[in-house]
Amino acid sequence: MGTTLRFAVLVLVMVVATIGMVNSMFALAPWDDKEILCKFAAGFDPNLRMADSIRLDLRGLRELKDCAPAGAMVKNLPGIVGAGLVLLSAAALYAWLPRWKSRRGRVITLDEAAPDGELRAELMRLVATARLRTVPAFVVDPDSFDAGAVVFGRAGRHTVCLHAGLVAAWRGNAEARAGFHAVVLHELAHLRNRDVDLAYAVTALWRVFLALVVVPFTVLYGGSFVAAQFFGAFYGGDAVFWPAGRAGVLRALASALFMVLLVVLARADTLRHRELYADADAVALGAQRQIWDGARDRGPLVAVPTFLHTARSRVTALWSTHPSWAVRRRSLADPAALFSLGTEQMFLVGWAALVSAHTLSGLWGTTAATWATALPTAVLVTLAVWRSLAYAEHHGLRRPDGLRRPDGLRPGLALGLGLACGELMTGITSGAGWLPEHPEILLALLAGAVLFTLWTVACARLRLRTLGGASLRRAIWPSLLACCLLAAAGVNWWLRFGFLYLAGDILTGASLQQQTIRSFPGPWSEHTTELDWFTATMPQAAMLGTSLLFAGATMVLWVFPLALWLRRTRVHGPAAGLRSAVTAGLLGGVVCLAGLVGVMAHMHTWQPPLGASNGTFSMLYLWWAATAIWAGVALTGAVVAVTSRYRWLPRALVAAGVAQSVALVGKFALGSVDGCLGPLRTLAHTCHWVPGPSWLLTQPLAGLVLPSVLGAALVAVAARGAAAALRLRAPARQPRPAPNAPSAPVRPSRTRSLVTMGGLALLIAVAAVGPVAVAGQRRATAQTSSAMTPPPPPKASERIRTLQLLAWYTLSGKRDIRELSAHYGEFRKQLDGMVQAAKARPHELVRFDSHRLRRTCAALTTDATTARRLPIPDRDLQDPWSSWLGTTLDASRTCVKLVDSNRNNPQENDTMLRGLVQGYTRSATAVGPVVRQVEAATRLWPQWAHTGKGR
Repeated sequence: MGTTLRFAVLVLVMVVATIGMVNSMFALAPWDDKEILCKFAAGFDPNLRMADSIRLDLRGLRELKDCAPAGAMVKNLPGIVGAGLVLLSAAALYAWLPRWKSRRGRVITLDEAAPDGELRAELMRLVATARLRTVPAFVVDPDSFDAGAVVFGRAGRHTVCLHAGLVAAWRGNAEARAGFHAVVLHELAHLRNRDVDLAYAVTALWRVFLALVVVPFTVLYGGSFVAAQFFGAFYGGDAVFWPAGRAGVLRALASALFMVLLVVLARADTLRHRELYADADAVALGAQRQIWDGARDRGPLVAVPTFLHTARSRVTALWSTHPSWAVRRRSLADPAALFSLGTEQMFLVGWAALVSAHTLSGLWGTTAATWATALPTAVLVTLAVWRSLAYAEHHGLRRPDGLRRPDGLRPGLALGLGLACGELMTGITSGAGWLPEHPEILLALLAGAVLFTLWTVACARLRLRTLGGASLRRAIWPSLLACCLLAAAGVNWWLRFGFLYLAGDILTGASLQQQTIRSFPGPWSEHTTELDWFTATMPQAAMLGTSLLFAGATMVLWVFPLALWLRRTRVHGPAAGLRSAVTAGLLGGVVCLAGLVGVMAHMHTWQPPLGASNGTFSMLYLWWAATAIWAGVALTGAVVAVTSRYRWLPRALVAAGVAQSVALVGKFALGSVDGCLGPLRTLAHTCHWVPGPSWLLTQPLAGLVLPSVLGAALVAVAARGAAAALRLRAPARQPRPAPNAPSAPVRPSRTRSLVTMGGLALLIAVAAVGPVAVAGQRRATAQTSSAMTPPPPPKASERIRTLQLLAWYTLSGKRDIRELSAHYGEFRKQLDGMVQAAKARPHELVRFDSHRLRRTCAALTTDATTARRLPIPDRDLQDPWSSWLGTTLDASRTCVKLVDSNRNNPQENDTMLRGLVQGYTRSATAVGPVVRQVEAATRLWPQWAHTGKGR
């Protein structure tokens, strides 16, 4: 992974962390933050299980949307301003650091150190050897007596500072001069690699970030925790969330400290790697290797046991910015480490990806956050894989087991652990605890990351072996695009659905089962077990299958390696591995069809009669058909992965994709002649060719089975790992080497080429059935509302209930009560005026002012409609309140319609007036308890006493 890309990751992490940490420091008290008020008014309880809180958000989504201010930009404005301030401060420090290093009194000019000009001439010769575009300035530090040097400065104005000990070495013997040449060439190599500017830029950014963000954040949160835990004093609104917020405060502190540790280690590792690159370039420019061979690290100042010294050296080496001489010698002897996948960098990339994704999701939305996070992550991983594989292929490196390195497993595990750690550090689904309710879901991140790196390595190896005369930069672009699509699909799924499962299964359960029974009536009582499995698996598969991004990524997962394999076949001749993979896929498709036949035979035994309701039957048939295909595709992938000696992952993916395509085509064919299959008849009752109804069933089925290729890939990885673990127990035997590509390309026959291209086109066309069906399903889904209504959350404590009531009263209740009371008062005035007029003129007909009455009724309609948008979070108060609003709404609407009709029906007039009078009289029973509870809650929460003073 190049130095520039590593620095880019560090900058991204620091900016994202700055936004999150500054927003946390500037979080306002709940009674001054409208978004928090809206959440409490909708029933939010910080002591709830996270799953209940998410269900509450789903139930109150409309209320929150109407209540909370639109746009996250305003909410995150302090973080954005803070990030800009950090970047500007870092830029100022970056410009000032070179001046500080070259200040007067610290360094002297080269002419002052060597007036004869010989040293300058020697340095100019070395600059010409390094082939630098611009000549740097040279100065001497007279107070540094070691034989070293350092480069500093900014773009276009670099300075090489020679230590006095290095100048003395230049005046020494031949060996000392060789050391001088090695040191200077090493520093010039930094300029040649253009990593000096990046190093100083990140150093400046790190120091500003530490001073302006990390230290204030730690002091504020640490002080808040100590004050709340030991002295009962709270900052802002912490009293509302204590003790539920204790874990959140500690987690925020731990996250900040852990992030600082990660950045320190990553920065040190990056700087160590740039030193190793500079060593390699210096030797390539003519520096003598013996200089590195003769150098030794400093030993301990005090005699200590060897094992303690070794342990101390390993620990201190983690944050040391310069590698030890032993590491430098190993790197010069075998530069493969410079091109390998470092687990530390992969861990940091994964951690940064999840933290950035959640932060940017709150700023820009899920879609923008997906691409902003997935693109740099995929580019970093893909470039690292290609660099390491290109070096291994060029030098013919092999592992002892005969496989070419690297295999992508260790980097994948590191990437997955980073993703899981980043998710835990965000604390989004942890609620009031330290861990989410279901931390085992994090294994999905680990498995996905391992599969992603293994797939990237496999595809890169297939392409590199057919590189021919093509340039590496041009050849990598298709892989980059494919990896970006896969990474985007994974990140998008996690941001939309995946992370929610850490808090529990919020979409399924009793509510979804009851909704399924109501939507698809039938004998569900006889299929309770199937109903449990249906509601547990169908939503997840449907969410995956109805995403066009995920559908495209699923196709790429197996079609892209197939295309690379076919390209290799065209260059080097027929490939036995490809033929065996396609054959295995065809056999797997037959297995899927056999499972479908078994499902059809079972469903035929209780097929509903013609004209009867078949909702239950259709849903179970769809679920069983999807299960049969899933099982067949997963089994195909696992068997191929275990039985393959080489290219096992591409083989397993191609076989799974072919099996899935064959199963979908076979299911469409079977459904088209369903009525002619006798004991296999399921949906039709007469023998006809009916492709239309069969396609209608194939559409949702394709959406459900699209993720089966991904499932097959994960099962293949697990099966391959289990088989490898079992082989470790077996006696060692000589592995059979993988077949090498022929030295000369083989020209395939024209007929075989046409057949190959035709087969590829057919497979891609069949696989495209899935995305086409998904598009149809998305259009159908858009026309229907969600059928999932989560159950209400458990009742909150008295303290939280009063806080929720005050939030509701502040945002909506006070205004609604005032407006409704004012307009009912207007109606009472009109009613009293009519009664007085009737008493004064008992023998005359008294009429209402219809225009005035209509304005009052229209105002009551508006008031009642507005008041119903945000219900009272207290259930005991909400029932009479909701009933009163319903009565008011019905009476006022009847009033408006009657006045607009210009009818003068005494009976209708009396009914309308009785409805308005009933609404007026019921206001006391609905509003009185609310006002009394608000007054009591104000005494419990004096911070909100001003809610009754005209707010």
